Amino acid sequence: MANKIRMGFIGVGAMGYSHLEIFHQQCSKQAEAVAFCATNTERIQRAQKIAPEAVLHKNESKLIKSDLDAVIISSPNFTHVPLALEAIKAGKHVFLEKPVGITPAECRTLLRASQKSNRILMIGHELRYSAYFAKIKQLIEKGAVGVPQMAWCKEFRGPFQPKSRNWIQDRRKSGGCLVDKNCHHFDLMNWWLNSKPKRVSAFGSNAINRVIPGPNQVHDHATASWEYANGAKGTLHLSLFAHEPPKETLEMGVVGSEGVVQTDLDNLKLLLWEKGKRKGEPKVISVRAKRGIGWGGHLGFAEMHPAFIKAVRTGLQPLTSVENTIDGTLLAIAAEESIRKKQIVTIK
Repeated sequence: MANKIRMGFIGVGAMGYSHLEIFHQQCSKQAEAVAFCATNTERIQRAQKIAPEAVLHKNESKLIKSDLDAVIISSPNFTHVPLALEAIKAGKHVFLEKPVGITPAECRTLLRASQKSNRILMIGHELRYSAYFAKIKQLIEKGAVGVPQMAWCKEFRGPFQPKSRNWIQDRRKSGGCLVDKNCHHFDLMNWWLNSKPKRVSAFGSNAINRVIPGPNQVHDHATASWEYANGAKGTLHLSLFAHEPPKETLEMGVVGSEGVVQTDLDNLKLLLWEKGKRKGEPKVISVRAKRGIGWGGHLGFAEMHPAFIKAVRTGLQPLTSVENTIDGTLLAIAAEESIRKKQIVTIK
């Protein structure tokens, strides 16, 4: 592919605009935005400042069928799989915002379609692309903590920000907070432990942040515990009312038979406790990693977009293909089911 990759953007809201902006800033020599689909006047005007010559479509199918190489999908969660399937069928490469889908059937349908296609389908799990989180993976693979026994995540933050028609507040459309928000963290922990989650038990409810009436309001706090095929365990603790935005506390780590590695995200350092060393004090490891940019300021966001361009250019599957990331979303969906049914759920 000698010419620039022609990209069309479905959705230019907060996340979609961030993708448009970062692709423009980092990949303009290799790719260009030639079309986008949106209906909100303010969002259209903002996108046109970056891509003034891009064709505006009011219909997703017309954009997908137009003269494009790749489609960037940043629409509401419940539209992800139908749009991605349509784009794959049309022969387009696809960058799909997380989550993979909001039901197991959706996820597996998309997986089968991606396996049959010769096009790239990359999921927007940016954390894997950060050198910071990759360093934890490297330490584990080198045996720094021995045999991994448990991974954990604690996320304390403020509520979801308002989105179009409050779809994110409705679990039937967003999949629930664990699917929309914590699929990132489930994916990381699966990657670190290199195993598939098999069953999960979770508890959660909505205590503070009620936005829509009825039983489909997403949870604003939850805990989950799960077991991996290799015998390791995972835990997650989430609160969406612990802090006022934009403050967020995120702590993650892995406990092994010979040590513990833990994040210190405020300082971009890792804390490594090794059994029998330094009298119980951790080794502080500095990691050369880029700070987060774009919507949410997540680590890895800057590195993810060039990775998509590289995958399209080379034809090599990206680190966050559907096949590599589906288990994190399936775990999140199963955790939401466990909360609703008040029972342990097996992940098939």
